[in-house]
Amino acid sequence: METAPAFKTPNRVTVRKKSDNGSCGPSASIVIPASPFMQKLGYGTGVNVYLMKRSPKGMSHSPWAVKKINPKCDNKQQNIYQQRLNEEAKILKNLQHPNIVGYRAFTQANDGSMCLAMEYGGEKSLNDLIEERNTKHQGPFPAATILKVALNMARGLKYLHNEKKLLHGDIKSSNVVIKGDFESVKICDVGVSLPLDENMTVSDPEALYIGTEPWKPKEALEEGGVITDKADIFAFGLTLWEMMTLSVPHLNLPDDDDDEDEDNGQFHSG
Repeated sequence: METAPAFKTPNRVTVRKKSDNGSCGPSASIVIPASPFMQKLGYGTGVNVYLMKRSPKGMSHSPWAVKKINPKCDNKQQNIYQQRLNEEAKILKNLQHPNIVGYRAFTQANDGSMCLAMEYGGEKSLNDLIEERNTKHQGPFPAATILKVALNMARGLKYLHNEKKLLHGDIKSSNVVIKGDFESVKICDVGVSLPLDENMTVSDPEALYIGTEPWKPKEALEEGGVITDKADIFAFGLTLWEMMTLSVPHLNLPDDDDDEDEDNGQFHSG
């Protein structure tokens, strides 16, 4: 195995190119190892996330999480996901909050693909922990743990909404990363964030709310629905609901006619 070159610490990554359209160009002096030399942490739509350890010459540097386009995507898909990754890098590099995963670099890997290097927010997502708890039949998370997650997520969302005028746009348990025994709680994946106006409304006609259906508010499911910061708050509430029920929101709900007498169309009494 080849020895990886030395890496600079995040606060020394200062040379970045910026294109005329405001996109986030590649960072200088950063080398991302090939995917097989990194531990795979997870995946999303069209992307994989890897753990990049950085300890050159016996020094201990904090690891990074590196998001790369899935090489199995066809050329058209790669172009789409690359643009999304570029947008995420552009948004993330302007954010700085203890409850938002931090930006580290946007650079080219040795295989030619562009990569977004981020703060390593934790070993697992909140969704991973929910699934583990469900599998082990451990029941809901303790109230103190739910409260801790709620407070940390709320602080991150307050920063996005009030200070940065951004709607996250895809709040859910898989977009919350946890370190250790809930030592830190950070919101990640800002790639589909949307700008908010002074009324906390997504008013740009070109802005498309993506979200994930089980966490979408009613206005996002209706044609012409007005999207505001409340869309994130609705999904935030459902994320806490996941911790209480260990279930995906709005799945396995009873049909409307489950309580209806099939013979005469009357509801059962008692």
